[in-house]
Amino acid sequence: MKRTVNKLENCHVEILCEVEEAMWKEAQHKALMKLAKNVTVPGFRKGNAPEHMLKNKVDPMKVMDEAINSLLPTIYEEALREEKIDAYAQPKVSIEKVSDTELSVKFTVVTAPEVTLGKYKGLKIGKKEAKVGKEDVEKSIKDLLAQNASLVLKEGPAALGDTVVIDFEGFIDDKPFDGGKGENYDLELGSNSFIPGFEDQLVGHKAGDEFDLPVTFPENYVAELKGKAAVFKVKVHEVKEKKYPELTDEFVKEELKIANVETVEQLKEHQKAELLKKKEAELKNEYFTKLVDEIIKDSKIIVAPEIIDNQVERSFKDAEQRFSQSGLTMEQYLSIVGQNEEQFKAKLREDAVKDANRFFVLQEIGTKEELTVTDEELDFEFAKIADQYNMKIDDVKKALEKQLGEFRHNIFMKKVEDFLFENND
Repeated sequence: MKRTVNKLENCHVEILCEVEEAMWKEAQHKALMKLAKNVTVPGFRKGNAPEHMLKNKVDPMKVMDEAINSLLPTIYEEALREEKIDAYAQPKVSIEKVSDTELSVKFTVVTAPEVTLGKYKGLKIGKKEAKVGKEDVEKSIKDLLAQNASLVLKEGPAALGDTVVIDFEGFIDDKPFDGGKGENYDLELGSNSFIPGFEDQLVGHKAGDEFDLPVTFPENYVAELKGKAAVFKVKVHEVKEKKYPELTDEFVKEELKIANVETVEQLKEHQKAELLKKKEAELKNEYFTKLVDEIIKDSKIIVAPEIIDNQVERSFKDAEQRFSQSGLTMEQYLSIVGQNEEQFKAKLREDAVKDANRFFVLQEIGTKEELTVTDEELDFEFAKIADQYNMKIDDVKKALEKQLGEFRHNIFMKKVEDFLFENND
């Protein structure tokens, strides 16, 4: 097959394919036979009349379309393989020439981004040492006690941190509004789960109190409520306060049930180690972000617009799905944050460009440094997962079979990150 490849701007190539006459005629013949299966010609069984007679019964344009569509995948895949072209999106296809004896097809293909790396070794970003103080450990233990606290009925008035069980119904201009009613609702005061001003006005009330609670919805709220004054009729059923457990060896052993931790002193050491590990990860992530940003500044990266466009659309659909799960439409969310769709997508595009630059720069560094993921390294990661989730290694492999390429690439990216961390300060 005669083929011409032209490189275009912004990571595109144009492939012009001229199909051999024999191949094209064979495709037309097969298309005709397929479309003529149910065609009846007097004196012949369905689809078994001579070809020249079937042609008179089938729309020639449909035959051409069927023949072209049957050939396109083969022509395209062969072109990519033989020309060694990496395609990053669906191509644009145009038929340049078509007749009974000729077929020319042009594919416009989005190719891999072009990355010209700047300096990526020996950079001085400034690594920080992770430190955990006594106060940090004490706070983490207080948090553990809070997580294991129980709620007990309280006779007196509610305070911040207490939980109240309430009935409420909201009114605007003496009319109830959708979503403004609840019964036997548990609300922790100070959790900021209700609109500003609501929880603060419950402080000081006790079980049995019934009262009106005035609020004004913030401007960054859903369109039908933002900025409006409302009155909630509230009844307090119960007030509960948190009762914290006593920090003892028995509590640590029997209630927390942390592996190899049975005393208060062991808990303190465990929490310190966990906090240190978390802090190290945070500092490394912060350092790595700055490092990659610095590498990107000194590099030249060309990414096809289609790659960014596709990512923006995926991110937009993902956001719509997340909002829907929270009971919001995209329109309601945009109203709350005071944006229109164009502004929202502009931010998605900005993020998509950053993510693409980061991804392709790291990938190019890994390629240049000839970093690879061996089968042994892959098996090691499978074993870690199997150990973590108490699974058989074969079951892990089976579970990850469809995502194996992505799994391998994630390991590759981790190797790139480790390489950069070791070769910069």
